[in-house]
Amino acid sequence: MKRSFNLLYLLLACCTLTNPIQFVQSKTSLANWQEANIDWRQHKGTHINVLADEQPAFMALKPYLPIFEKLTGISVGFHALEQSKMRHRRAIDLSKGLGLYDVIPMGVTFLGQAHANNYLEPLSSYLNDPLLTDLNWYKVTDISPNSLSLCQIDGTLLSLPFDFSAPIYFYRKDLFDKFNIDVPDTYEALLTTKITLQRALDKHPEYSDIHAFASRTMPGAGLNTWTVLPAMRSYGAQIITDGVSATSNSQSAHDAIKVYRDLVTGYGNPANSRTLHFYQIRKLFKEGKLASAFIASHFYNEIDTKHESIIWDKWEAAPLPKGPFSRETSPWAWALAINAHSQKKSAAWLFIQWATSAQTAMLLSTGGSPPRMQIWQEQLFSLVNKPGFNNTMLWVFENATPSYIQSGITLFPEIGEIISHAYSQIFYGADIQNTLDTSNKKIDSLLNKKE
Repeated sequence: MKRSFNLLYLLLACCTLTNPIQFVQSKTSLANWQEANIDWRQHKGTHINVLADEQPAFMALKPYLPIFEKLTGISVGFHALEQSKMRHRRAIDLSKGLGLYDVIPMGVTFLGQAHANNYLEPLSSYLNDPLLTDLNWYKVTDISPNSLSLCQIDGTLLSLPFDFSAPIYFYRKDLFDKFNIDVPDTYEALLTTKITLQRALDKHPEYSDIHAFASRTMPGAGLNTWTVLPAMRSYGAQIITDGVSATSNSQSAHDAIKVYRDLVTGYGNPANSRTLHFYQIRKLFKEGKLASAFIASHFYNEIDTKHESIIWDKWEAAPLPKGPFSRETSPWAWALAINAHSQKKSAAWLFIQWATSAQTAMLLSTGGSPPRMQIWQEQLFSLVNKPGFNNTMLWVFENATPSYIQSGITLFPEIGEIISHAYSQIFYGADIQNTLDTSNKKIDSLLNKKE
């Protein structure tokens, strides 16, 4: 199997980046999926609709849909939307029980609420049905446990990970080397580095359009919270404890948001740092206009070739800095789930099994960040060829765990909105303690209302 797997990869290396459809039309294109001991065509003639996010991994899947259609005889309607629009469309479909989309994208922040409202079909019965799934072929054990944990609530498997990432520290190695600057290991060291690096850049006219650092600041559950919460945890702060007590205004929370505020505002940041969307941060780094940033680890796929980025051979990465308590990050898995109101659940499952299999993940390693360790060990660690990034990804796979509030609790969307807007106000100059106290009272009200 390993030899055929590597042979398939070699074949794909020639066609994935040029014309994926050439591979689809190959006579041997279905061989690796047909090794599964199931009848892929048991639902031929069925049509399913798949909702997707316009993230790179989902868009990387789109050219390969003909493989699935040829393999199964199932036609696929693939509807990719910008993330906020996707979330709105998903909410309408699920809350109204429309069943328009058979397969939906899911992240951990909405998982608890979806589970509480029975929006999603539990997957264990499909995974363990030998007529639908070949467990020996699918190899669940190859999926990163930390990514798989983001797909479960109270032991119920509700989705399967498709793309796994976490915020890490991307930086311009060429600039750090040129100015003899060490990669910062703590948040306080990063703050010093930001100032030192910007001063060095300012002395060179050719670097006049480069800023030292940027990270998420925009309000929204899953927006600035994704990078603020690791800082909170690294200082020992928790937003709520055990779902019953709001502690988002603690001294450790105050210390964490203060250092984060100083990192994302002021000297060394782009002038519009308070309104930068994470897509804009990615674009700035890719264009060589940022010397460092907190960005999702799957960003490597957008910057590691000369066709994608002018700094493709100049970047490196490290884990997020540590605080006085620990080193943390915020793991995220875009996952695929079955709409509980779908009328074609078994066909939807075949799609999810195909899309999250090792064979398909191998195709998507040029556009996403697969949660399967085999792909990283046999391909990506050698292809990327960035020692710091590779070690960072090993750290992410082994150590990245979500905070309690990001682990799929039902109230995260509401609590996330409260804290994210509080953080945004602080970035604009609001008093830290007063703002945290006010938002903490709002969280308390939510928790009391739940009781």
